[in-house]
Amino acid sequence: MPNEVLNLGRGAHAPPGTHDPRVHPVPLEKAPLPPESILRGESRISVMSSNIRNSVKKLSSTFISRQLTKQLAAALRLSNAALVAGACLSVFDLVCDLAMVNEFISSDRPGFATATLATIVVNLVCQLIFVVVQHKKRGWLVVLRECFFVLTFIKPGADVYRVMTHQKHKTNALTDPTTEMIILRSVDLCTECVPGAVIQAMAFVDGQHSSVAVVSLISSLLTAAFISASISVEKDIGSECRLQTPHFYGLVNLKSNRQTAIVCVLLLLQSLCQLTAKSFAFALCSLEGFTTLAWYLSIDMSLAIIIKLVRRDFGYWVPAPESGLPRYLSSLLARIITKIVLDFTSCLVMRHPYEYGGAYYSFTVLSTPLVCVYFGSRYLAFIEDDEVRASLSFVFTSEQVYGGLGALTVVQFASFACLLAVIERKYWATFLGTATATEHAVFMFQNSQHDLRKIQNTFEVHPSLWHQIEQDVRFWLNERLPIWIAESPPWFNDQVKAVVPENLVENKTVLARIRGESVRKVIKERSVKY
Repeated sequence: MPNEVLNLGRGAHAPPGTHDPRVHPVPLEKAPLPPESILRGESRISVMSSNIRNSVKKLSSTFISRQLTKQLAAALRLSNAALVAGACLSVFDLVCDLAMVNEFISSDRPGFATATLATIVVNLVCQLIFVVVQHKKRGWLVVLRECFFVLTFIKPGADVYRVMTHQKHKTNALTDPTTEMIILRSVDLCTECVPGAVIQAMAFVDGQHSSVAVVSLISSLLTAAFISASISVEKDIGSECRLQTPHFYGLVNLKSNRQTAIVCVLLLLQSLCQLTAKSFAFALCSLEGFTTLAWYLSIDMSLAIIIKLVRRDFGYWVPAPESGLPRYLSSLLARIITKIVLDFTSCLVMRHPYEYGGAYYSFTVLSTPLVCVYFGSRYLAFIEDDEVRASLSFVFTSEQVYGGLGALTVVQFASFACLLAVIERKYWATFLGTATATEHAVFMFQNSQHDLRKIQNTFEVHPSLWHQIEQDVRFWLNERLPIWIAESPPWFNDQVKAVVPENLVENKTVLARIRGESVRKVIKERSVKY
């Protein structure tokens, strides 16, 4: 009742500036309510205990957060150190290759010199083509600067600096700095590091045993393996990759520096052993002639492409080019490059459904030793002829061949087994997956919980991958667009609006709302003419 008062009796006056209910009665509706804990009948001791527990929880959560921040910072420092080491190894390997060109010419082996020089030239040309496409819309001064970095062999260092300083996606650039670095390192791996390692292994089995040759061979093998392992780690620890595809990325446990270091070492050992075994197996077989190698490479590559075609999984996942001959040619080139990287270095990224899948990845890792043993046996059969043995500068015994290949196989399998033992079991399925790129894209759309993840997993890949569920995508998009426009969540920015396909938006008013001047500018910046 409004006129009722709470009269607590008379007593001493309250301090100045306060209200004393004993002197001035307080209206009942304005009287302060007792604490909720007292209303529930809890004792003062229980309330104090609850407050203490809450304080302890806050302190412990603060401590855990600080510890986690320290662990993530340590993991970031480790990643940055790996990036710097990889860049230094790339430059050192290039210097060693140039030194080997000079030594091949001095020792009257022009064939090896020409082959080594060809790998360097092809690598530089491929990198120049990519940096022109990457930066052509930023102006010719930027293009000339990037080409200068490539031609002076300091491009790896420049890329690492940009990634370490967390530079953002530049306006008019095709990709962000991290993606640019990974693409260029993959090109370096496919066109220079792996071919260079095979060529120098051929020279070694042919008797080129100088100190420069040995250092250059070790440098080529170690650089290729290190680049492969660093690509795997960089993709796995990327925050966007983990948020976008959490069931695939996350093998590296950033909360444990020890586990992070172990995974990095195991990946390096696995890549190094596979590359060394295959390079020397190819080198031994090449002494008999290149016919067997040519047949093997042709059949192996053809089978991989045929499997992709039969499963309707040949088209590469990148959004452009959209169709026609450019798409088929770009997909073929991408499949060849990724196949070479997988066969020689077992890069962990290649188990993704957008590449070759987990089952094919595991099959390659487990079947490589058999191929190496076969080539080793052909070499031993070849040198049984006395005339052949006399013509060779150096001859390996069967104990050396099988012993070396066996040791590399044991280390490789042990590294692979330890990797599976160290990572969480939920990631084991990624090494056995048989899903195609289309099946993976459909799965990600249907199972992504956040709208932003649905957009990224759907509209940032080629439309052919989700063509079979286009009606579902259209219904979902037109249902959610008005909500995003009304609520304007922070993630619904111009970059996200730009990837929404216009042909899926049915309401022209809604389309006009998400196609403002700033969004059209982003679309123009992102477009690439093929």
